[in-house]
Amino acid sequence: MGFLELLVTASMPVLEVLLVTALGLFIATESVGIFRDDARHYMNLIVFYVFTPAFVGYNLAGTVTVDSLIKMWFMPINILITFLLGSTIGWMLIKITGAPPHLRALILGVCSAGNLGNLLIIIIPAICDEPGNPFGDSANCSSNGLAYASLSMAV
Repeated sequence: MGFLELLVTASMPVLEVLLVTALGLFIATESVGIFRDDARHYMNLIVFYVFTPAFVGYNLAGTVTVDSLIKMWFMPINILITFLLGSTIGWMLIKITGAPPHLRALILGVCSAGNLGNLLIIIIPAICDEPGNPFGDSANCSSNGLAYASLSMAV
């Protein structure tokens, strides 16, 4: 697989998300006037408190079994290591830059969590097309990969 073909394969899921984001941004602008300020606020709350947990629960219910949990024993350890390293980097960043006290918790949170949950949902479709992907053959890759991403978001 050539570099250009690999780049296109890896970029397509990201471009799809960016197109949906651009459409949502266009709809939410004040010049279009479809959503007022309070409507945007309530839509954000619905997505955060309803749609994301429903998406995670749907993927977990369809793909995660006791056997798959045993196979993914390393995931909570990976997440713990990610949070510890991110917190350490955030702490060093706070000490080096002398961040104001009201921003220190935000810096630590952003550095420790980062894109841990949602980024996997974008990357997994591109990984599943590659030979030798870590989630098995291409028929099972999507379900196993989304189970991994959903369990990561749930943890």
